[in-house]
Amino acid sequence: MAKTKITITIDEKYVSDLDRIARIKRANRSALIEQAIKFWEKAQIKSALKHGYQIMAKEDSTAAEEYIKIAQEILSE
Repeated sequence: MAKTKITITIDEKYVSDLDRIARIKRANRSALIEQAIKFWEKAQIKSALKHGYQIMAKEDSTAAEEYIKIAQEILSE
């Protein structure tokens, strides 16, 4: 993947944190920021999937309840 150089402005605290982590991990700022973006993207995808599965579960539960009612009506005839 091609790399593009950009300039960003962030709080000094984050720069200090970034430099400290870079020293510990023996990485550069760009690599750490790239990792953070990838982590954020994965977290967003996980959140969206979780939300979608919760909605599907509710829909499945509602459908199952309807099927049970229909089956009970048929069996009681």
